[in-house]
Amino acid sequence: MQLWGRQFFGIFLLAFFTFGLLSCRPKIEEGHDKPLSDEPAPGGNLRIYALDVGQGDGLLVISPQGKTVLIDAGPTEAGDEVVAALRNHGVKQLDLAVATHPHADHIGGMKKVFDSFRVRKFLDSGQTYGSATYEKLLREIQENKTPYIKAVRGQSIELEPGVKFDVYGPPDPLFKESDIGADRSVQNANSVVLRLSYGSFAMLFTGDAEFETEDRMMKAGANLQANVLKIGHHGSRHATSGKFLTAVAPQFAIISVGANNDYGHPAQLTMDRLKKANIKTLRTDLSGEIEIFSDGKAFDARPSRKATLAQTWAGRQPVRNELTVNP
Repeated sequence: MQLWGRQFFGIFLLAFFTFGLLSCRPKIEEGHDKPLSDEPAPGGNLRIYALDVGQGDGLLVISPQGKTVLIDAGPTEAGDEVVAALRNHGVKQLDLAVATHPHADHIGGMKKVFDSFRVRKFLDSGQTYGSATYEKLLREIQENKTPYIKAVRGQSIELEPGVKFDVYGPPDPLFKESDIGADRSVQNANSVVLRLSYGSFAMLFTGDAEFETEDRMMKAGANLQANVLKIGHHGSRHATSGKFLTAVAPQFAIISVGANNDYGHPAQLTMDRLKKANIKTLRTDLSGEIEIFSDGKAFDARPSRKATLAQTWAGRQPVRNELTVNP
């Protein structure tokens, strides 16, 4: 009887916590295909910045007419740097903020972003995740009355005529832990995946998508071709298969990764696959912030710092398990 009482109490606490997390999730809006902003802005090239956020992801997209999208915001300690980088690039507001998945190295800096800029819409993978960092972000969205959009495969988000994101992930249905193995992260596998297109230029943003995510997209027949690929999961050994690289066929790859990180990112196996495929690769740990720009036809990439080929192709050795992430 005493054991049964403890079990019942544990079930009650789990149910109470789950209800609390779901109750703070903002109301979900339907996906949209209309331009995000009707405010006038100067013309120019499409610009993409892989921000130097340390061990995490943070990417800024500025359309030719000045629409702004932030895809992830790095870890909590990078929040001030993300805000400074956005201001340095002339951002006054964000038309869209995206959390590819709820790990802290992707959403930790979002609170500083919400405190500093008006965010017109927020796109999220819709996963349930019981971390304090994610709960705080959901409350921030709710308190700011920011429209919340759950990412669904097949959505199309138009920034302006001719510039759009196609949503390829998270998968439907979402991966369960039994689908990917005990030593892997289901949150990573269920990342939001976006393909940005402008004229003949395209870039694929993969969050922390892993092999299973890549396979699901290939089997679904998604148009994965892109000139630039944001490598999944910071170059982890669990992502960026040879088949996936063949399907995307990028000329350039960008790896968002922290210098001297303990996770073994990027893995030597991943770097070897990129080198074998003859894909030019830039890394934020070596090159700092990286700018990609395109007029819809040609494109180029500019690193803040130069790195040697020997440095670029050298992977790292893990000191701790990849699943040890910030809470």
